[in-house]
Amino acid sequence: MKRAILAALALAGTATAAFALAPADTIRMRQANYKQMAAALKGVNDQLRSDAPSLPELRRNAGLISRHALQVLNWFPRGTGAEAGIRTRAKAEIWSDPQGFRRAGARLLVAARGLDAAAGRGDVAAVRTAFGEVRGACGGCHDAFRAPE
Repeated sequence: MKRAILAALALAGTATAAFALAPADTIRMRQANYKQMAAALKGVNDQLRSDAPSLPELRRNAGLISRHALQVLNWFPRGTGAEAGIRTRAKAEIWSDPQGFRRAGARLLVAARGLDAAAGRGDVAAVRTAFGEVRGACGGCHDAFRAPE
């Protein structure tokens, strides 16, 4: 049952605040959602590298990135860092610098919405530009708030 709830949360990108999950479950849900985002980013990148990008694929992946970007800040309630006893690369700065983390999350959300809008219009050139902004937002957050492997 617990796995089904985690899978549903990951698929829906639902905020952890909606359920009283144990910290370890919250971390697993967060990691599953980030894996989905990474796959969607790869999907966009693959389409942009192809000779004939598929607009339905770009739209599907951009939509997932945008939906997840809306939830990212909710995936890090207090107590879901290293102290939870499960492997996580979330740095303590997420909680010690909440304003910086919120700014990073807002930057991702703005970039992801731009990507989603460009894909929705079918403007591949704008998707390329917006994709660079999303990658920059992801990288900026990783640099400040995610520990190396």
